[in-house]
Amino acid sequence: MDLPPENEPHPDITNKLAQGDTPFDKVEFPEPEEGQNSNFQELLASERYRDVIQKVSEYLGRPISLRAENGIMPLMQATMQSLQSIIQTESAHREELENLAVQLVMKEMGIEEGDFQFDVKIVGMGDMDFEGMNRDEEQPEQPEQEGGDEEQALNNEVEIAGELEHLNLEKAKRRLINSMIQGSAMKGYYMYHYAAEQIAQITGSEDLVKNYGIMMSVNDSLYWQLPDQMLDMAMGGGGEAMAGREEVDRNTDPPTIKAQGVTFPVLVHELIKGVMEVLAIHGEPEVGGIEVGMSEDTLEKEIWDIRLGPSIWDRIRGQFPEEILLDENQRHLQNFLLIAIFKLPARDFLVFVKEVLSGSDRGQNMMTQLMDGVRASFNEEETPDVAEFQAEVEEAAGETEDDDLNAFLRNLGIGAAEEGGAPAAAPAPEGGAPKKDLASMGINALNFEMNQAIDNENWEYAQEIQRMIERKQGNQR
Repeated sequence: MDLPPENEPHPDITNKLAQGDTPFDKVEFPEPEEGQNSNFQELLASERYRDVIQKVSEYLGRPISLRAENGIMPLMQATMQSLQSIIQTESAHREELENLAVQLVMKEMGIEEGDFQFDVKIVGMGDMDFEGMNRDEEQPEQPEQEGGDEEQALNNEVEIAGELEHLNLEKAKRRLINSMIQGSAMKGYYMYHYAAEQIAQITGSEDLVKNYGIMMSVNDSLYWQLPDQMLDMAMGGGGEAMAGREEVDRNTDPPTIKAQGVTFPVLVHELIKGVMEVLAIHGEPEVGGIEVGMSEDTLEKEIWDIRLGPSIWDRIRGQFPEEILLDENQRHLQNFLLIAIFKLPARDFLVFVKEVLSGSDRGQNMMTQLMDGVRASFNEEETPDVAEFQAEVEEAAGETEDDDLNAFLRNLGIGAAEEGGAPAAAPAPEGGAPKKDLASMGINALNFEMNQAIDNENWEYAQEIQRMIERKQGNQR
């Protein structure tokens, strides 16, 4: 990382970045430019950490040197003092601030009345329920398999067949989507500036906004000054250590975003995450979604989403058309553009994001074409049609004069189908007939279909059927 030595992050973090030993190891980032000694993760981290240090200095009103201040204890004392003042000031105005948080997020994200329901609360420290939050060591329970040893052996073989091609791509996609969600939500840390006058009118405090800045900027810096093990232990403390949480209830119409935060800025942060998670539903895989989620949606990986996500988000959002960022009447188109991006098949999504993150002309052109398609379809009051764009990304992914794509897939654990070609698509069932609509079939019909696929040694199709069976069995519990 290219940083002044007086403000370097914890060695545990810099070492992991240098070695690529982070949850983003499954993502193929662009190669650094010629002459740069840092890998792409280090470049993202440097961009992000400079911004963090600048904000801490800005809100404390003086330049900082973490090493010169004998570590982070003075900063932690400053943020605790600010937090206590914030909680005391907000305590008599929680309901008004909760309503303001919803209004602010709706305005900034182009959300219209009726798009979502909101259940938001500013809560006390230690009052949040973190039951059910996923951690890396937790693994989904595997359903008991029926049948004898021979049938179970066949099922195991089916489970292995094609797993890298499907799950690794989907996990890499989810990893990047999660970083985009967290990166976009991090701007909620400082969105209170947009409502500074309303906050002062509600609370009567002239110091609240300043204390927000100290608390949020120093808290941001702790993700860089504390090693993963210490942050992991803090997360293990549950509600007493965590400042906010959110979840989406998909069973309501429209979906309900439930958010809690110990302060107004944290609540805004969690609300943005909730909105982004609803948009990201469009990027969930039809098969293997539970396993992908259990692998990637963990508290431990969220630490790295917070560290690198804002830089990833800034690079992607920086190629959005300017008018949908600045014009309030077009701001809602950002959400349609994100949905179109999330909907891309995993391989196309990864190729697209890699081009955009690199700042290449091709990436900029892809973003423009995608936005043009979204705008045209939206003006016709139709669901955005990105089929033409997907075809162009597929063509880019299939180009063979450059070995970048093949190296990209190999780094994900996926080999090319043949020398000089893109990875082969999953084979169709015996005889070349199109695959059946597995989602509409019952368990017995799926078992029969899978046995036929096994007899035909069509392992990838059998594996797809097996996952659909597991998905349906999980829904029946």
